[in-house]
Amino acid sequence: MSTPAIPSVDRTVTVAIPLVRPRRAPEGRRRPRVINALFVVAMMLVAVWAAWPIYQDTSYLVMAAAAIAVGLGLAWLGTLRGWSWFTVLLSVLGAYLLLGVPLAVPTAVTGLPGVLGGLLDLVTATVFSWKELVTIQLPVGSYQSLLAPAFLMFLSGTTVALSLAWRGGRLFALAVPLIFAVQLFGLVFGSSAVSIPLTVLGFSLPAPRESLIGLAGLLLAFGFLAWRTHLARSEALDLAARSTGVQRTLGGLGGRMRRGVLAGGVLLLAIGVSVGGLSVAWATPAREVLRSSIDPAVELREYVSPLSQYRSYFSAELYDEELFTVTGDTVDTATDGAGAASRVRLAVLSYYDGEVFRVVNPAAGENDQASAFARVPHSRGASAGSVTTRFDIAGYTGVWMPGADAVSSIRFAGARAADLSDGFFYNAGTASGIQLNALKDGDRYTMVFEPQPDAPTLAGLAHPAGNTIDETLIPASLRDWVDAQAVPSDGTGLAELVTRLRERGYLSHALTVPTVDSWTADLADYQFMPSLAGHSVSRIDALFTALLEKQNSTTATENSQLVAAIGDDEQFAVATALLARHLGFESRVVLGFALGASTDSGAPGACPQGVCSGQNLAAWIEVASGDGNWVTVETTPQFQNPLSPIDDTTRDPQYNTEVIAEGATEQRAPEANPTSGEDQQEEDQVTGPDLAWLFAALKVGGVSLAILLAISTPFLIILGAKIKRRRDRARAADVSARFAGGWDEYIDAAVDRGLADQGSRTRVEIAAHYESVGGGVLANLADRAVFGPIPPATGDSDAFWALVTAERAGLAASGTRRDRWRAAVSLRSFARLADGGRLFSFRRRTSRYDTTTVRPNRRDTSRLGERSPISGRES
Repeated sequence: MSTPAIPSVDRTVTVAIPLVRPRRAPEGRRRPRVINALFVVAMMLVAVWAAWPIYQDTSYLVMAAAAIAVGLGLAWLGTLRGWSWFTVLLSVLGAYLLLGVPLAVPTAVTGLPGVLGGLLDLVTATVFSWKELVTIQLPVGSYQSLLAPAFLMFLSGTTVALSLAWRGGRLFALAVPLIFAVQLFGLVFGSSAVSIPLTVLGFSLPAPRESLIGLAGLLLAFGFLAWRTHLARSEALDLAARSTGVQRTLGGLGGRMRRGVLAGGVLLLAIGVSVGGLSVAWATPAREVLRSSIDPAVELREYVSPLSQYRSYFSAELYDEELFTVTGDTVDTATDGAGAASRVRLAVLSYYDGEVFRVVNPAAGENDQASAFARVPHSRGASAGSVTTRFDIAGYTGVWMPGADAVSSIRFAGARAADLSDGFFYNAGTASGIQLNALKDGDRYTMVFEPQPDAPTLAGLAHPAGNTIDETLIPASLRDWVDAQAVPSDGTGLAELVTRLRERGYLSHALTVPTVDSWTADLADYQFMPSLAGHSVSRIDALFTALLEKQNSTTATENSQLVAAIGDDEQFAVATALLARHLGFESRVVLGFALGASTDSGAPGACPQGVCSGQNLAAWIEVASGDGNWVTVETTPQFQNPLSPIDDTTRDPQYNTEVIAEGATEQRAPEANPTSGEDQQEEDQVTGPDLAWLFAALKVGGVSLAILLAISTPFLIILGAKIKRRRDRARAADVSARFAGGWDEYIDAAVDRGLADQGSRTRVEIAAHYESVGGGVLANLADRAVFGPIPPATGDSDAFWALVTAERAGLAASGTRRDRWRAAVSLRSFARLADGGRLFSFRRRTSRYDTTTVRPNRRDTSRLGERSPISGRES
């Protein structure tokens, strides 16, 4: 009975294939690589945007573009040539050292010496510039080598992220947190201030810039992961279709819509949560960043208050000596202005402790953010109305830098330009600078200032809120004298008090008559009167006590008839500042020079044609106006109206009984901070041999050695790793493992020499392929040692390794010296072991060590019983 024929039916079978990604997704197609690159580059551009407030300079944009482009090129070359991860990291290091100077240290590209110094700066900046970046005022521009951290982040982040995306297999997702870390660089190392809130349709978004950065990074990361998931699913389905022959069908429209709606919902939920979280995080006008917890001040040395040294400039040595010359817009403006005086600020002293006026608050300490000196970039951005002034130092020496107003940029010149640049620190609150590498003859620099807006007059100030100083620092005689003047406590009253104080005072710079005509000769019809130095509470108390006694002992009301206080700018500036603080005004003492009109006291104060000498030093005060500006107040006393004879008689005893504080010797700590407002005591110069040439030679040698070491370190590491590998193989505990290790050493030498690795071939086949007679001997001996019935002896392994050494020498001798150097630093042997999964450890009579090169069942038994060619022992 015949079987009935079954009619043929044309059917399409649909099989559900699980979404299992292959171990390594095929990424040889161009389109996936391009899309991956676009996602990575877009996320890196978000990182560049996040770090823009730190630099705000064109050089930063050039550096960022070059770093991303070079990282893209390195990742492409690594993928094309199959570089190992170690090779990729070495290529990043090489690109960093090669391109770091022109991109991250652009100011050093001024010839070969500058390039070598820039390379040393780049190497040191890799370690130390991270803290400098959070202790310097923003923006930093291209200051010194502070572009190095951003260059390293962008270059390494782009290279590694693209390498993971292109050939990382299942590790591609690690590219997302890696790029997130690069994006956080700009937020963590940036400013604690956030952008101004944005209000749209009644909805207020705090910190819109920071919120948009976070949102853009989140969306791009979500899109990249979604794209890679879609790509993996498509490749898995294609692989299943090719493997089973089952036709792949596309899902229905409903399924695709459900997946799209689900993805969109998840995306909207993520956006909502992110925006809400960012709104809460940025709700305050300031945020916590690294610079919020790291003190911006650096450890400096303690210096004596410059106000305490005021009288030393009126000595015979410094009175006529040229200190420095000022040229530029500041001098021209002061000369052309009608009665206006442009000033050079030397030091600004805001805090009084009862002994001296200081730069730092004695109650807050040296880490006070308001008074600490910190590094600032050379350029902070200048406006159209900025003023350029040049300073040429002559006889002046010290740490307090002559300057004026708020500095926009500064450029040092001369032989010590680099040292001066490193030693410059600035305090923006007081618009004053300090130079750790003390200024001396020949130094010069150019400053660009932002002119301050015109402040109101002192008489136009309103009544202040209250006292700004501890009342224990106000002498009782000052309070009594103010009460006796019967003036209001507003700006008008303060202006009247200052006028009376100056007109009732008498100018004197010394306790004894000068032996050489100096300042006394420049004051017409001057009658010398002695006065004490210092500006402590007791000295100021004596000054107001004399004024009060004179006023109480006479019925005269004219200021010229009430002259009783003797001193100079040191005492009268402090007295005026304390007057202002007693009335509730915020005040500070400024030491410096006047460039325009002379002081209205008649004393020579202005620097003629910008040439400043000791006689031009002056002190004045600044009073806060309440709107952020400061009103300049002259304090120099008059000298035309001397004290009357009766006043001389009544005041002689008080001078004879007062203790001269300057007679004591003050001991200072060797290490302290100059922001305390004190100047360093001058030490006697010790003469000796000039070793400047030796220091210069040592510096050049050290820089050259550091550069050579930085360049050669990767190659030394490779050579050391190969030497250690060779020694471990030759000294293995198992003698059979020494034979197998010697064979591997021979194969590694051949692979590093440029020969191809033969993969799973046997030792004999590999030696035949290499056409090496010595290699064939090594292959037979290694097979006998590994698979022979008799364990080899230690002496046999030593002789075997001697043959290995001779064969390696033969391979090296077959090429040029350049080929030998290239083979010595080649990483192909390490890549061979990593890709083949070969292990260094070996146990005799197992195939664990050599499973890829030896077939355990193919034992050569035809040679059993023969004598070993090495030891002659029968096997």
